[in-house]
This record gives sequence, C-alpha cells and structure tokens, in this order.
Amino acid sequence: MDPPGTSRAETVPTRYTLVADATAFDIMMETLLPAARMAIDIEADSLYHYFDKVCLIQISTESHTFVLDPLAVKDLGTLGPLMADPSVEKVFHAAGYDIFCLRRDYGFTFSRLFDTHVAAQLLGYEHLGLSALMESQLNIAHSKRRQRDDWSRRPLDPEQLDYAAMDTHHLLRLRDVLEEQLTGKGRLPWAMEEFEVSAQGGASEQEFDVEGYRRIKGSRDLSLQELAVLRQLYLLRDRYARDMDLPPFKVINNPVLIGLARNPPGSAREMFRRPGISFRIARKYATEIFRTIDKARREDPSHLTTAPRKEWKAPSREARTRLEYLKRWRQAKAAELQLQIGVVFPGSLLEELSACPPADITALERFDGMRRWRVREFGADILKALHDVPARQE
Repeated sequence: MDPPGTSRAETVPTRYTLVADATAFDIMMETLLPAARMAIDIEADSLYHYFDKVCLIQISTESHTFVLDPLAVKDLGTLGPLMADPSVEKVFHAAGYDIFCLRRDYGFTFSRLFDTHVAAQLLGYEHLGLSALMESQLNIAHSKRRQRDDWSRRPLDPEQLDYAAMDTHHLLRLRDVLEEQLTGKGRLPWAMEEFEVSAQGGASEQEFDVEGYRRIKGSRDLSLQELAVLRQLYLLRDRYARDMDLPPFKVINNPVLIGLARNPPGSAREMFRRPGISFRIARKYATEIFRTIDKARREDPSHLTTAPRKEWKAPSREARTRLEYLKRWRQAKAAELQLQIGVVFPGSLLEELSACPPADITALERFDGMRRWRVREFGADILKALHDVPARQE
C-alpha cells in the first residue's frame, strides 16, 4: 500500500533541451557518452495511427534532460551502442512497450535495465503509475493530462514538451529511492533478475489476425450467417484502417460492426444515419460496405463452423488438491510480504506445477517460466506442498 503523503506534491519546473536537428543530436551524444546511467522514455502514436511509430525519445542523465524528435532527426544509429552497453544503466518505467518500439523502429538491443514499475510491484505498492510514484516517493506532481495526445503532430506545444521531459527528468531519483527500499527488504536480487528478463524480452510484432472477429464481444451470440457478415466487415475495416492509417476502432468500432451484422442496413444511404458511422466513412465507403454485407448474407456460411474442440481433460484429484493448497499458501505469503498474489507467484505457473510436480529443487529451477528468486525464496514451500499434501489427503 502506498504511504500517505505528508504534504501536497509540488510542481517542479523541468529544464530540458529539444533535439530536433543533426547538430543538436551530436551535442546530445557528447553529453550521453560519458554517462554511467540514463533514464529513457518514449511517446508513440498508437492511438492515432494504424502504423504506429516512436514520436519522441526522452533521455535524462544526472545533469541534463533531452527531448529528442526522431521525426526530425532520422539517423539515430549512434544511440544503439549506448542502449546495448552493459556498463551503462538504462532506467525505464514499464519498459516493455518502450523496448518493443525502440527495437522495432531502430533495431536497438538492451542490457542492464532498471524498471521502476517492476521495482514498485516488488515493493507492494498499489498505485504503480509514474505520476502516482513521483507524488508518493518524491512529492512531485506530474499531470497525466497530455498522456493521450497525438505525439505525431507537429509542432508540439511547450506544455507537451514539458510533460514529455518530466517523464524522465526525475526518474533517476525515483530509481534510487526504490532501490534503497528494495535493498532494505532484501528484494533487490528479485528485481535484478526481472530486469534481466525484460532486457531480453519485449513483445513481438503482432500480425493482423484474420480470425480476430471471433473474439469481438457479442460475436458468439450471432447466427452463422450473421457471423459471416461480421467476418467480411472485420476484414474490410482492416483494409480501410491501413489505407487511412488509423487504428481500426477509429474507423468503425466493434459494437457498430456487431450492430451491422445483426441489423444490416436496407440501402447504402442508410449508412449515413447509422449511429457510430461517421459522415467521413459513410461518404467514402457506404456503397462498398452495403454491398459487402449483402454479399455475405447471400453466401453459404457453413465454412465458418469451427471444428469441435479437443475434449478437455480435467486435472486429477491430486492435482486439484495440490493447486488448492498452493493457492492458500500464495494468499498467506502475499499477505505476509504485502505483495499482490500474482507478484508472489503467477497463477498459470501454479497450475502447471500442480499438474506436473517437479521432483526436487533442481527440477523446479528448470521449470519453464520459473524465476531463480522464486526458487530461492519459496522452493522448499512449493516442493513440500506438491509432494506432501496429497499424501495427507488420503
């Protein structure tokens, strides 16, 4: 739980340098190259574009904060070796998406991270956002008002640039505060292992899923013919989104797709009066949308029938007993450590351990997805639960 604030958080002005040309970039690199650590954040435009991209990169050292505009400075190659250099610590808050984007757009690789979001999780804080942590730990106010801006638009106004700079300007201080707390609780080795995993991981590029219409809320309630309409509209929407470079939900959102499948329009002109269909979309695409719906309603939808799922095999009585004991153990341990239960142990991993219990510590260490720190802290408890509990139930 977050400690109560002792005073009202202060708004601290941020001094930063905007880097928007090659000369300024070279000057920034001269400052960064000797640095032993740096705080990094990005702003991207995934809420506004189909093909999202990095729009700003904020970097802070002990003495300088830079707001780099990669839409103006095209060659960022000399930043890559810094990101990969194990002698330079890179501090992020919730590193996963940032690392994914920087790897995707620039081919950067990473080593030696510190993630303040992960650190706060391992300390048991309830509110994990950067603004909340800056306020509770540093007594600094950081407004989230510009969080959902379109960062691809130029020019950026001074308030936007100040907001972006704040994301890293105090991050090294926050890192130091959290590291001290982790050390005090003996959890710094836990965090360091998680940081290692983050540096090597990161989400992979997601390709368009042609079967994604089946996961739209309400699709399971449609008839097979209506599902055929939904499928064609889903594919059509993705083409429009690509052509317009917009996120699909900004072209036509999912509830509107479901509504079109259930209650199709009687003519293309009806699209202009359809709730949720913008005039822009209706003007450009009403005729094609209507024809697509009409064609899908007249086609045989039998090919959409899914194959029966493999029969689910219930876990054995012993596995269920082991899992219930492990869940009770995890609940008690989470309360003792003042952590979220998922931070103590992921539920999916408990289920796998219950179904296929490892024989000893060595086998537990080799279990897919297992962290070394969990084996050190909880290994004996886990093995006892896995092997002793079923015997006591007999």
